[in-house]
Amino acid sequence: MNNTSERKLIISLDVDSPIKLLNFYKINNVDFNQDQLELFYLTAFNRAFEFFNKQNIKVTFFVVGDELENSETIKNIILQAHNYGHEIENHTYSHPFGLANLSEEKIKEEIVLCNQIIEKITGVAPIGFRSPGYSINSKVINIVAELGLKYDSSGFWSIMNPILKTFHKLLFKKGLNNADFGLVSNKLKQYPYTPSVNNWLVPDDKINKFLELPFPRTNMLGLPFYNNFNLWTPSFYSDYISKKINKPYIMYLFHIIEFVDLSDAIPKELIAHPNVKSSVKEKLQKSEKIMSNLSNKYELTSTREYVKALLN
Repeated sequence: MNNTSERKLIISLDVDSPIKLLNFYKINNVDFNQDQLELFYLTAFNRAFEFFNKQNIKVTFFVVGDELENSETIKNIILQAHNYGHEIENHTYSHPFGLANLSEEKIKEEIVLCNQIIEKITGVAPIGFRSPGYSINSKVINIVAELGLKYDSSGFWSIMNPILKTFHKLLFKKGLNNADFGLVSNKLKQYPYTPSVNNWLVPDDKINKFLELPFPRTNMLGLPFYNNFNLWTPSFYSDYISKKINKPYIMYLFHIIEFVDLSDAIPKELIAHPNVKSSVKEKLQKSEKIMSNLSNKYELTSTREYVKALLN
């Protein structure tokens, strides 16, 4: 095994349910009730638990507060994740797209309510935040920091951002919620840093109380490097890039939708999502190979341990 002493790998997972994805794609009038939502959580989380436990990986789950608040079943699943040693962090209360465009009052409400729900379930206050659709700017960053959280992990940019924006306009005639995928540019750093109060893209070396943990992009062409994209690419590419990517730190992102397929009674309308049509077996096999490649080069760590070490 290669020396991993300086290379850190963090695994995170966004819990975006079919309801939130239907909203993203602006697909209306789809019947997906509470029982179906709870079945989705049970099915997807059980597979996720099995997958990550097999590889001894502790995950940071970014959860949406309103779906926890309204279901004892979902609360118990999140508590189970916590009891397994995974981290539960803030993905807003209602998953509003375009968070950065909301008022300060509304942004605070979304974050505070989700914090309260998570702490009530797990007994542990969240320290991390991720904005829906990576919609982030200095206003959001400053609010997150003021509310006492220790890090944000919404910074996402790749060469695909402008390409996807154009592609989505052509493919989805109704448009998409948050089609810009966040307020960010190619100036985004690829390492953890403390954002400046006036411009979150600029590091402030004088302050060491809050961190931005951005997502990686490849050195070759600046392509995205997260699981949903890698599942979409040919196997030879995902295998190659997960062996060759060379960063001092990687925040590797999964989504809970990657642990189900159309046989799991999710809305057929979600074929708009790039990987829903692929079988779970195929996705898990490919994901396992990617994780194996990364763990041979990087040392797995939890987000909280990593943040604590950087802020001390």
